[in-house]
Amino acid sequence: MKQPDRCSTGIKALNEMLLGGLPRGRTILVEGLPGTGKTILSLHFLIAGILENPKDPEPAILVCLDESPSDVMKEASAFGWNLQRLMDLKQLVIIDAFSGRLGLKPSLELAVPIGKFSIEEVLRLISESMQVINAQRLVIDPITALLDGMEGTERRKGVLQLAAVLTRLSLTTILTSELDQAGVGVERYASHGVIRLGYDEKNKTVGRRLRIVKMRETMHSMDVIPYEITIRGIELKA
Repeated sequence: MKQPDRCSTGIKALNEMLLGGLPRGRTILVEGLPGTGKTILSLHFLIAGILENPKDPEPAILVCLDESPSDVMKEASAFGWNLQRLMDLKQLVIIDAFSGRLGLKPSLELAVPIGKFSIEEVLRLISESMQVINAQRLVIDPITALLDGMEGTERRKGVLQLAAVLTRLSLTTILTSELDQAGVGVERYASHGVIRLGYDEKNKTVGRRLRIVKMRETMHSMDVIPYEITIRGIELKA
């Protein structure tokens, strides 16, 4: 039976670090440098809601901003995840917010049109998709692309607008973000939790490390945990 207040990440060891999973209906930021597996972790989360509960699946929405949906689907297939099949079953919706932003013809029906890229348009498509499949989970990959070009007060307003809408929709959400080494982004403050993926380059050997920076509404492990990206996705070495 599902815990009503917890949402599986799809990674057993991470669930244990969170005493059962992510707080349901909240927004979590997954940040890290390129190559640390932010998209892979978010795919674990989307897939888990559908495949771990086959009798009562949690449909999901994936918003692609920095990669074409076809590239993300190929990446997912390398780990054995067939996103097209889940789309055909109406358990997953992928929104193409990548193509139109670059002036390219969108590859999917649900897409941001050329010349109409904005937070408002992306939120409209999320709300529309949610009604179609009764979505319970959402990934926006990455949030930094949605806020591209915004600075200062405008960026803060955009993040708070997004957070307010997602809270109203009661979606359990993962936002991915490139780790900003210049300072702390407002999206960290607006998120209920932050999971950081990074590198450890000690002793001339590069490894990957995960840390839960914050997570409201639940106790959590403060350990820095090594992990690997394998053919099964992210595997924590807890």
